[in-house]
Amino acid sequence: MHPTLTRYEIELDMLERDRTLSNEQAVALLRSEFALALNASHFSAVCGADIAVAVASRTVPQEGVARYSVSLEFAERTPDLDDEQAAALLLGEFQRALNASYFWRMCSDDFRVTVVSRVPVDTRRRLPTA
Repeated sequence: MHPTLTRYEIELDMLERDRTLSNEQAVALLRSEFALALNASHFSAVCGADIAVAVASRTVPQEGVARYSVSLEFAERTPDLDDEQAAALLLGEFQRALNASYFWRMCSDDFRVTVVSRVPVDTRRRLPTA
């Protein structure tokens, strides 16, 4: 276990490709897309090791845009970045994954990624690794 971990709380807003999926099915699909992107070395600019991904919730208001609340936990490759720089790097990695057609089973267009917070992790309270 790496001694210095950071947890990012993010929100993903997207028009889902298949709006008939249950919450459980949609969350499983999102986790699968993350796994594929991570296995293809996307997000390597932010982290050189494993990234723990936890999907906390999925909500779909009447407008049809689904919002996923997600936690990402990893040892940052460049921990000396300020919050704005670190968020920009993470957002860039999401864009690289989208450009490579990851997450396409979720939505047919780009989605909005919002970094809600970036905090050091108490290593005694880690996310489970998928």
